[in-house]
Amino acid sequence: MTRIYLVRHGQASFGTGHYDRLSPLGERQALLLGQHLRRMGFRADTWLSGSLDRQRSTLAAMLQGLEGGSPAEAHEGFNEYDHEAILGAYLPRVMADRGLTQETLAPLLGDNRQFQGLFTQVMQHWVDGTPHERPAFETWHAFQARVQAGLERLARSGHERIVAVSSGGPISLAVQVALGLSLEKTLALNWSIYNASVTELRVRRDGLALAGFNNVTHLELAGEPGLLTYR
Repeated sequence: MTRIYLVRHGQASFGTGHYDRLSPLGERQALLLGQHLRRMGFRADTWLSGSLDRQRSTLAAMLQGLEGGSPAEAHEGFNEYDHEAILGAYLPRVMADRGLTQETLAPLLGDNRQFQGLFTQVMQHWVDGTPHERPAFETWHAFQARVQAGLERLARSGHERIVAVSSGGPISLAVQVALGLSLEKTLALNWSIYNASVTELRVRRDGLALAGFNNVTHLELAGEPGLLTYR
């Protein structure tokens, strides 16, 4: 039976000029995961990631902690959606709906809870395919198809154990496929996935089955404050 272990990347550099880069905490989270897998005697047939910097760096830190394993070629099928393009296209509409100005928007962007509310509205516009005036970028349906194709590729690979470092969006879609979740629940699930968490899927004749979700035992056992993060 093929088992696919989807790892969310470690904490990225949210709020900086280069989000697609692990923070020092993100590097620590990924290293701890690799060390935990080494203590467990975990082995995989192949190790891969999306092609984003934060995903590749997470895999590199994991393998450093594991002290073994060779990364496979990066697979763009497991990349996250382009949140910057989506925000650029739909945030002005959400601001208009809420009666926000640039001055009143700034404090909201610095507050995780407030930003989450804004981003949820932005994402709904993307999912709905609301027209926008920005250059074209990947649609929700194209994103779904890309992730699905990536999962199918792994399922047909013939490997028994596969580790793929990805992001919250693709992992949420994978769980949606396995459990038949509604779109609303899938979007909500995205916000609950911890950095450097592990989600396990099993490939069966009738499709994917969820065997484990959002596992952060490696971070909890470390006993270090602040290791559990969502962004």
